[in-house]
Amino acid sequence: MRNSVETAAAAWRAGDGVAVPLREATVAWALAAHAELSEIATGYGHFITVNALAVRVQEVSGVHTEAPTRTWMDAILRKIARRCDNAGEPPLIALCVRQNHTVGDTYKYVLELAGLPIPDDLELHAAYARWQCYRHYGAEMPADIATPPPLTPKATTRRRSASATVQVEVKPQPTRATVCAHCFIQLPANGTCEYCV
Repeated sequence: MRNSVETAAAAWRAGDGVAVPLREATVAWALAAHAELSEIATGYGHFITVNALAVRVQEVSGVHTEAPTRTWMDAILRKIARRCDNAGEPPLIALCVRQNHTVGDTYKYVLELAGLPIPDDLELHAAYARWQCYRHYGAEMPADIATPPPLTPKATTRRRSASATVQVEVKPQPTRATVCAHCFIQLPANGTCEYCV
């Protein structure tokens, strides 16, 4: 069985059909993906699926492949996560979701880069990260900035249907704790993040 590197190696330039080495193709795709995600971040609530991003990346870069998206897009998203982490930017890969509108395991790499533990609610963490992206890239933010960032539509629907099927006594929830705008860790009472100091 061929591994993903061999499978993705069949890349070519759209204009002349000349083969493109895998390293050159992944650099072109990562640059195009970063630019696309940066543009998406300018609209509050906007996001894109992995498959749609793969199509756009190939169109923008002019480098195409027939390899299945699952064999090469994870590497591209990881490159973007590293670039964002190194540049002190919010994690743009939070804007890239699977078909079911969840971030999936690739998003855990953002937390790994930051040295943070995997939270119980990965989707909520990603929603806060998307909020940081929107703010960083100048999206028009809602007037009520205290409102938690939205989950993606399918994730919200899935949560509502899951909570509707479970007959559990609902207890009043305490107010949300304030979190650090950079690492999303709950802030102590003094409001200063001990990890980002």
